[in-house]
Amino acid sequence: MIDHDLLDLRKQQLLFASHLRNPAAFPAPPGVEERRLDVYRQLFFSNVSNLLAGTFPVIRSILSDETWQALVRDFYTHHHSATPLFPFIAGEFADYLLNERDTTDDYPFLAELAQYEWSEIALRHSDEALPTCWPLVFRFPVHRIGTNFLPQQVPVTPTYLLMYRQIDEQIKFMESSAATLRLLQLLQALPALDDVCEQLAVEMQHPDILALKVMVQDTLQQLRLAGVIENS
Repeated sequence: MIDHDLLDLRKQQLLFASHLRNPAAFPAPPGVEERRLDVYRQLFFSNVSNLLAGTFPVIRSILSDETWQALVRDFYTHHHSATPLFPFIAGEFADYLLNERDTTDDYPFLAELAQYEWSEIALRHSDEALPTCWPLVFRFPVHRIGTNFLPQQVPVTPTYLLMYRQIDEQIKFMESSAATLRLLQLLQALPALDDVCEQLAVEMQHPDILALKVMVQDTLQQLRLAGVIENS
């Protein structure tokens, strides 16, 4: 038996949600006082805007109030979040910029900058062991972007970063290189350092594996001293 009361309630909820997402496109459901609707409209939008501004402070700082509000409204209107956790809506915002938004009028680095800013929160909440290191690669030097540096062209050389959570749970970033990122990937995939060096020698066409091993050991020691990886 169909419960028509539940169907009507569901319809009302959908109408209400659509109106809150985009009042200009969707009329309010009948029977709701305009004063209360206005409170809901402002409250819901402000909560999302404030959350995103706190998670993406660099993005917020480089956009005007008008542009920021329009960006949040577009996300709020068109993206349907899957996470039930309010803080992780920021991750959905980063995904929306990368995969859903029409970026024609955006800064060309905006999606990457969002990924960079969100990664710090994602690692902070990660269940991975302490310490943890994530290698990151970007087309733009996202760690340098700010109100005084807004690059418009993709640099010739990518930006390689190590984002790591130390044993005291502090999150830090370090500029790196393609070779170091590849070294860390191989250390996770191969059982022994000799295997890692052999694979690197093949990939880099390095003629002296003993010299390469010394360089690898020096690099690992520097990473240990910086707190990027554990002492072993």
